[in-house]
Amino acid sequence: MKNIIKDNYLIIVLMLLATALRLWKLGEIPPGLTSDEASLGYNAYSIFKTGRDEYGELLPIVFKSFGDYKPGLYVYLTIPFIAVMGLNEWAVRLPSAIAGIVAVFLVYMFVLRLFKKDQHKTPHINHHTIAIVAAAMIAVSPWHLQFSRGAWEVNVALTLTLAGIYYFFTALYNNKYVILSAFFFALTLVTYQGAKLSTLIILTLLALVYFNKVKRFNLKAIIISIVVALVIALPALTSFSKGQTGRLSVFSVFSYPRSEEYLNDFLRQDKEKVGDFKYYLYHTEGLNFLRGVMGRYFNHFSTRFLFFEGDYSNPRHSPPNHGMLFIPDIIFLITGLIVILKDLKRPSLFILLWFLLSPLPAVLSRDQVHAVRSLNFIIPAVVIMSIGFIYLLKVAKNNCNKILAGVVYFILFLVYLVSFIYYFDSYYVHLPVHSAKLWHFGNKEVALELLKKEYRDKKVLYPQSYQQPYVYFLFYGVKSGRPLAAPGEVKNLFSFKESTSGDVGLVEKIGNISFLPITWPVGIAKAGDVVVMQGEIVNYDMIGEDFKIISDIRYPNSKATAYWILEKLSN
Repeated sequence: MKNIIKDNYLIIVLMLLATALRLWKLGEIPPGLTSDEASLGYNAYSIFKTGRDEYGELLPIVFKSFGDYKPGLYVYLTIPFIAVMGLNEWAVRLPSAIAGIVAVFLVYMFVLRLFKKDQHKTPHINHHTIAIVAAAMIAVSPWHLQFSRGAWEVNVALTLTLAGIYYFFTALYNNKYVILSAFFFALTLVTYQGAKLSTLIILTLLALVYFNKVKRFNLKAIIISIVVALVIALPALTSFSKGQTGRLSVFSVFSYPRSEEYLNDFLRQDKEKVGDFKYYLYHTEGLNFLRGVMGRYFNHFSTRFLFFEGDYSNPRHSPPNHGMLFIPDIIFLITGLIVILKDLKRPSLFILLWFLLSPLPAVLSRDQVHAVRSLNFIIPAVVIMSIGFIYLLKVAKNNCNKILAGVVYFILFLVYLVSFIYYFDSYYVHLPVHSAKLWHFGNKEVALELLKKEYRDKKVLYPQSYQQPYVYFLFYGVKSGRPLAAPGEVKNLFSFKESTSGDVGLVEKIGNISFLPITWPVGIAKAGDVVVMQGEIVNYDMIGEDFKIISDIRYPNSKATAYWILEKLSN
C-alpha cells in the first residue's frame, strides 16, 4: 500500500514534467512546420469542414499524400484540436505531444504489470521501482521528446503499441482484455506505415515468449479480438494490394542494387567475372544486400547513433550534436544487459528480444540509421537502463558506507543533471537556430507574403522540391484567412505530375503559383512576375537592377538568407 501511494505522487510529478517538456513553445520549437505536418493539418481541416480530403476523397482511412499513401488516424486525431484552436502549428502537433505524455504513464503501467509476478524471485528487480525509473527515463528521453514535439504518426503508433502491450499483460490475468489489446495493436496499422512490421515483431514475441499462457486464452475472446483487429486494420492491409505503398519501394535498401557497370569494373580489378567461384563466394547481389542490412542493423547499436551524434543520415530526427540517448545511459544500458542476461526469466527475455529486434524496420531502408523507423527501440532500452540504474544504486548501498553511498548517488544525479542541461540547451536553444533549414523554415513566411491580395493577379515562380511547397499555401491560406480555395475545391487548382521513378509526384501549379526548377538568372521570368529564390543559390550582390527585392527572409538569429522574394522589373 505504501508503494502504491508513493508511486501515485511520483507518477504525477513525472507526468507534469513530461507535459512541460512536450508542450513548452510547441508551436515555435521545432522552428518550422514540415510539409508532412502541414499536409496532416490541412487534410484534417478539410475533413472537418467538408468530410473530404484535399483530393476530394470522402472520409478516407488511407490518405493520398504528395502522390503516395499513408494511414490516416493522425489526421482524424487532429480534427478536434483544429475545431477548437483553428488550423495552426499547435493544433497539428498536439496529438503527438499528448501521445508522448500518455506514453510516460503507459510505460509505468506496462512495466509494473510486466515484472509483477517475478518480484519474489528476482531480488534486484522491484516492480514498483523499475516502473517509476523507466517512466522517469522516458519522460526526459531525447529520442522520445524529439518525436513528441512534432506531428509524427510514429509517436502516436508507439503509444498505441504500449497500450496494446499493457492490455496483453492484463489479459494474462483476465482474458477478456485481449480484445482491448487487439484493438490498440490494430490502430497502429492505421496510424503509421512502418507499424506493419514493428507491430508484427511485438505480436510475434508476445506469442512466442508467453505461448504457454496464450494457448490457454478463452477461445471466444481470441475470435472477437481477431475480428476487431481485422475490421480496424483492413484498410491499411489492403493498401498493399491497391498499390498504395509506393514509397516503401523507394526507401527500401533492396531498390538500390549495384549497377552492372560498377560491378564489372569492381570484378575486373581482380580479373574476375560474373559466374566465377569467387563471384558466388564474395560478390553476389544477395551478399551485397546482406552486408548492407547487417551494417545498418549494427549501426543502430553504435555509440555514434545512440550517444554522440544521433541520426546522422537524417539530422532532423535528432538535436544538434546529441545522440538519441544521454551519454551516461551507456553505463546503465550495459549494466542492465548484464543483469538481465544473468537472470533471463520470461519478462526479461521479452524485453531483451524486443531490444534486439526493434531496429529491423529501419535496417531494411536505404538510410544507414533511421530514428523514426526504429523508435520502438526506446522502450526496451529504457527498461534495460532502468534495471541497470537500480542495480548500480543497490551495489553502492550494499557495498559502501552511508557517506560513500551518498557520494555515489550525488555523482549519478549530477552526471544526469549535467547531461539533461546539455540536451535542453541543444534542443530548445540550438535546434531552432542550427536546424531551421531541416524543418523547412521560410516556407511559412514566403506563403504568408505571397497570399496577400496584391499578389493574386501576379504570376509567381517558386522553386520546386520534394519539400512539396504547395502545401504551405493551402495551410497558411487558411490560417491567414486568405485561402486559395474553399476546402473540397482545392483539387480543382492542382496541376499534379505523377512520378515516373516510383517516388512521390509533384504539384506543378496551384492557382497563380507555378512550382518549377529555377536557376539564376531566371530567364523565364517576365516583367511583373514574382520569383522566389533560395538564399543559398542567390546572394544580394547577384540580384542586380532587373529585380526588386520584396522580402529577404532570414534564418532565426542568423544573417543567412533562407529565401528571397523578388519582382522582375523588365524583360
